[in-house]
Formats: sequence, structure tokens, C-alpha cells
Amino acid sequence: MILKMYKTISIGEVLWDIFPDYKKPGGSPANLAYHLHILGNKSVLVSRIGSDKNGVELTDFLTKKGITTEYVQRDDKQPTGVVNVEFKGDEPYYTIAKPSAWDYIEATAEILAEVKDADAICFASLSQRSATSAGSLKQLLLNTEPDCLKVFDLNLRPPFINREAIMQSIELSDVIKLNEHEYSMVSEWFKTKSLAEVLLKDNPNKTILITLGADGSAMYTSRGYYKENAHPICGKGDFVGVGDAFLACFTHLKLRNCAEDKILRLSNKYAAYVASQQGGMPEVPDELKGEMK
Repeated sequence: MILKMYKTISIGEVLWDIFPDYKKPGGSPANLAYHLHILGNKSVLVSRIGSDKNGVELTDFLTKKGITTEYVQRDDKQPTGVVNVEFKGDEPYYTIAKPSAWDYIEATAEILAEVKDADAICFASLSQRSATSAGSLKQLLLNTEPDCLKVFDLNLRPPFINREAIMQSIELSDVIKLNEHEYSMVSEWFKTKSLAEVLLKDNPNKTILITLGADGSAMYTSRGYYKENAHPICGKGDFVGVGDAFLACFTHLKLRNCAEDKILRLSNKYAAYVASQQGGMPEVPDELKGEMK
């Protein structure tokens, strides 16, 4: 049996996460592109890097992983993005450099053509902190087909919180992922105690995902509420990119019409493995990837 290869587009930041003792490639959209790729999709990353050493190293990394860099633009004026990661307990805190090359992603004719036959387009809130990249994203979204799955990763990263852009992205999206704190805050923006109830009333085809840390994850759809406990984490990872891995696996499985009674369980299991590793783009065992078919 030949399995269909779905085409996914991830647009936004690719950068270096700088930890106290090491650095790893990162950025929410880049992490999504990586995991969608290794899970067996035709994954396309749309981003922008500087013409500097960090940019060359990112290009080398992506190429070695088999991810096309055809739509990773080069910028001669702005540096490749970096994020300094510090920890308070197990919780990572981020200091995000600005400006960075990924603030200036352009919606070229080639990229606009590329999204026309995409099965899913994935994007995040931080990627929209600049008018240039936010405008490019809007053009790409408008160029997709009606049945293209629009997946929004909401990451509130102070001080880069654009309330208007986030609310517009939520309304445009089919799948929205938030953590508990983000769910509570955005519910206040919509003047409700239950964001899911409001969103599903307006559009019953939406899916709202809430990551719950050590308690697993939850999902709201028009068919009901689902919760799945976290899988055990066997390793000393840094917990960076875990939500991205969860969302990538969920997107991968949703494109394949995975049953609602197991899609959270499998996505949690995949994310738990990434939580046990360092960085948002670790190697993943073939056995685990095989479970996600």
C-alpha cells in the first residue's frame, strides 16, 4: 500500500536557540517543518536568514536533514535570528533578538505558486511581529485553496504580542494550539470564559488544542471535549520545542484522518520523546515515527 505524501508549508522564523552550554536550531515554524518532514510529509519551510555564519550553519543543518532551503531567503542587511534561552526550574524563558532576517520574509511569486496545492499551511504568532513578514503571511494564506488546513501556533512571547494579528489568525485558522495561560488570556480578549465555545459556535469545523504541560493535552471540537494524560518523559531534555513537536504530529495525523480517540495520545507520545531530548529538532527513532503512520 502506497501512503499519500501530504504537502505542508511552514512560514516564519528559523533561528538559533542559544542555551547556557550549547546552541540548537529552532523557531516554532522551523521546528514544525522539521517534524512534518521526518514524519513523512513533503515539508516546505518559508523563512529568511542572514548572510552570516549563523545563516550558513542553519542552511547546512537543514540540508543535512533533507529539508529544502529553496524558500529560505537570504538577507544581506539583517542578521540570522537568535534566541537566548534561560531556565527557571524546568521552564524555559526566551530573549528574542530584534530585528532579525525572519522579520523581512517576502511573498515572492515562486512561494505564492508553491502554496497553491498545499494540504496544510502552518504559521505562528511571533512570526507576525513585523509588518513585512505579517503581510507576506497574509498573502500566502489568501493564495491557498479552500480545503487547505490552516494551522496556527499561538506563542505569546512578550513584548512581541500583537493582539489584533493574533485574533485575526485565530479567526482564519482551522486548528489553533495554545497553552493554558494563553487560552485564559485570549479568552479575555474575546470577552468570554470559554474561548473554545465561542470559536466553535462561529465555526464548528475548528479544532482548539490546549497543551497542559505535565498533565498532557486537551482538544475541543464540535463533537466534544477530549483530554489525554501526558506520556512519561525518559531523558534529561530541555523541553524546548515540545509544543511544536506536538502540533506537527497532530497536523500529520489530522491530514490522515486519524481517529479523535487516539490523535491526542499519539501526539502526546511524540512530544514526550522530544521533551526528553535537547533542542526542538532532535533525531527521532524510526520505531516512534512508524507509530505515527
